[in-house]
Amino acid sequence: MELQKGQFIEFDGVPAVIVGLPGDIGVPDDHVALWFGSPNATRKSQGGIGGIAPEVWTVPANLCEPGATARFEH
Repeated sequence: MELQKGQFIEFDGVPAVIVGLPGDIGVPDDHVALWFGSPNATRKSQGGIGGIAPEVWTVPANLCEPGATARFEH
């Protein structure tokens, strides 16, 4: 599977988005950087403070599996 930035994948059964590839700052060879979302963040319109730094994990690329198709909402 060819991995690309912005691609949804599954890692250990959890959906994630690829935000970095090998060669990017902070991403080791044979790894990708994943963002799993911010489940504890609260929208400013609902009293949240904003400015939360995204938590990004680097993991071995070979442990990424194809993700489900995204469901778009508006």
